[in-house]
Amino acid sequence: MKYITKYLSFFLIISSSCLAQNHSLTTTVNSNETVTDQVLKELNRERALLSQNLDFRIKEIDSKINNLDESIKNSRNASDKVEKLLERVKFLEERQSEIDKNTISVYKYNYSSAVLNLASMEREIKPLNLFNSSREFYSTLDKVSNPMNYEGYQKWFGKFQGFVKEEQEDNARLAALNHIMNVTGDLTQGTPFVGMFAGSLFDGIGIFINSLNRRDKELKKQSIEMLKLTTSVSQFTHDKDLIETEWDAINKSLDELRSIQDKAMKDNFVEMLGIDLKNFERKFTNETDAKKRTQYILDISKIAENKIVEERKTNPENWKQNYHDQMLAVQNLKIRFGDITFRILENLNKYEGLIKKYKKDTFLKEEMGELELKLDIVRNGFESTFNPQEYIKASNEMYIVE
Repeated sequence: MKYITKYLSFFLIISSSCLAQNHSLTTTVNSNETVTDQVLKELNRERALLSQNLDFRIKEIDSKINNLDESIKNSRNASDKVEKLLERVKFLEERQSEIDKNTISVYKYNYSSAVLNLASMEREIKPLNLFNSSREFYSTLDKVSNPMNYEGYQKWFGKFQGFVKEEQEDNARLAALNHIMNVTGDLTQGTPFVGMFAGSLFDGIGIFINSLNRRDKELKKQSIEMLKLTTSVSQFTHDKDLIETEWDAINKSLDELRSIQDKAMKDNFVEMLGIDLKNFERKFTNETDAKKRTQYILDISKIAENKIVEERKTNPENWKQNYHDQMLAVQNLKIRFGDITFRILENLNKYEGLIKKYKKDTFLKEEMGELELKLDIVRNGFESTFNPQEYIKASNEMYIVE
């Protein structure tokens, strides 16, 4: 089960508890929000205030333009009209300037949102606490899949194995079974009883049972029970493996996501903002003090805002393009991450159906009860960290439309 815990180990419980009130780093405890959420909330509050002021200013200018238009229309003096037309042009330029300020404000917020959400993903995709809660669940799954863990099975299997060795020379099917058991090695270590091995094993147990005479009544009865147990465990393992094939696809998607996220970090933090990634990892990703993380993320936000203003001055015609492309790339990255968390939750839920299916099985019902409790711990731990639908919704709504 090693590969399953690898997939789930990509998820980290975000543990921030400070709300940034302003750039002087006044904080308020709020355990339900991440540092990034708190900073973005404050940046949005500031942007909303600026937007209100800009709206007020534009309305004020529009009123003056309307008054001038009325005055120009009623004026009969040519020089007065020219003067008022020049004044109107001045107000139109002021109006455009205010609109440009709003555009810059929106881009400053949106790009800051992209950068800060990208920073959060660095902590979200790190190996994490959920591994510790999931490991016990998957080790229990392995335990259920190994019949050697059931009472009396090992002792009985020793008798059966002895029979196979003694009779193999006279029975080709037993010879084949003895060969595969030797190849497999120590079956007590958890070799899955599935596929061709299971089929050969069932044949061998059947031959063993049929070889027992009346004097071996108790052993025959026990052997029939062990055959039933082997059948239940084998089918359970088969059904479990069908669920677990999805983890391969999930792992591949996570590897691809990590690669894209690494590129986005270099494109934005290194190339566009000039931030050293090792310094970022030390001051944000691995920093445990929420206050220090908040201050650092505020600093990054300020760098992003200044870069927008600088780009607007040096490249007035096409200053938006690079930032627009990066914002779109980060949003798509977060949506993909949300999709993967949704797939993980769906796959976890499949185990519920597996447990329900075998809960009435005479041989497995106790183990299913134990698995059910541990599955609840894993699922609750995952859902308390990620709500896939909310995550995807937030990703779709992470930017302000001009």
